[in-house]
Amino acid sequence: MSFKLKINYKRLFFMVFVFMTIMVAVWQIFIIRTETNQAEKVTLSNSFKASGWFFRSETVVGGAIGDTVKHIVQDGDKVQKDAALAVVYSNKKALENGQKVAIIDDQMELLKNTSETITSISDLVKVESMITSKISEITSQVHEGVVTRTQSSTTELRNLCLRKGISTIGTDALYKRTQELEAERNYLNQQIGTSSNVISSPASGFFSEVVDGFEYILTIDKLKEITVSEIEKLDPKQIRTIKDEDLGKIVKDFRWYFAMVTKQDDVKDLSVGDNICLRFSQMNKEIAVKVENIKKQKNAEKALLVVSGMEITPEILSLRYQTVDVVKGTYTGIKVPKSAVRVRTGSDGVPIKGVYVLAGSISRFKAIDVLYEVDNYYVVRQGTTSMDTGLVVGDSIIVRGKDLEDLKVIK
Repeated sequence: MSFKLKINYKRLFFMVFVFMTIMVAVWQIFIIRTETNQAEKVTLSNSFKASGWFFRSETVVGGAIGDTVKHIVQDGDKVQKDAALAVVYSNKKALENGQKVAIIDDQMELLKNTSETITSISDLVKVESMITSKISEITSQVHEGVVTRTQSSTTELRNLCLRKGISTIGTDALYKRTQELEAERNYLNQQIGTSSNVISSPASGFFSEVVDGFEYILTIDKLKEITVSEIEKLDPKQIRTIKDEDLGKIVKDFRWYFAMVTKQDDVKDLSVGDNICLRFSQMNKEIAVKVENIKKQKNAEKALLVVSGMEITPEILSLRYQTVDVVKGTYTGIKVPKSAVRVRTGSDGVPIKGVYVLAGSISRFKAIDVLYEVDNYYVVRQGTTSMDTGLVVGDSIIVRGKDLEDLKVIK
């Protein structure tokens, strides 16, 4: 027994059509629904990493033989030619007396300053506040690993504590104590006699205790002719510690230079004279520098980037070879996903790039000014709420929507 299956094609077609219509409607409602991201303010740096070498005009200061040397200047101090840098004593007893004289000189200076500056309770409170602030500063330096600054900070803290203690003494007692200290200083100087020799600065500049052996190799004259291959042959392992007879060095110029090997792609948007920044791991800030030279070779992937700076710190004076972040630009603005960007034609026929934002249930078009671009979003210039111009923090940026128009009601 057999049956014939009769198919009503018209009815089947109608059912398929209805089903597809319902699916499209569901897809439009649930799949192409309007989605927004809240506008947020971001700061991005256009930077790359590179390793390089410091070139400076330097003179090594010798004469520091033995362990009986008392430093007069500290790292980073500016000195004049022939200024006293240190005193070398012929024996340890003379060194101890010299150290005592230095302490007495500090105390006498403090006595003088205290009698002139601390005249009321408010002055004393100010000194106590400065002590607290200096302790916090030293704590931060230790946590950040900035050891070279702690020496000067601890000296300042000691002086503040002495000022506080001395400030409680009366005027007559201050005068008496000054006379006693002066007599003690004269006695100690007589004991020292001719058992000391002063080391003077051979040139004007900035003093640094760090001598690394490259002072007469990485010179300014050498920098003018150095090549990528020569820089790459320099070995950081050859940086040595200070010799026993080296007191330190004098950096004779305000301007220092930093030469680094980079990829040509990293410097293709840089030109001589551009102002950029270097970010060192030892310092919690960016150092402003100027592009002095960009040496490129044909059919080569690498280039030599030379920059110069004028900021002098103990850390910079002590560095020779470093890996840094080269910051070509820093941009602060509103983060905009690329998927949210639309282009519409203005009244003059010129295309305008912008985004739609959702204000209540109304979509509004806002033009954008792109400052910086990364893989999947832009950083655009921030507008102002009062003038109702551009994107501002908190705007609801439409990143997904259908048939968007300006001043359209979004369901």
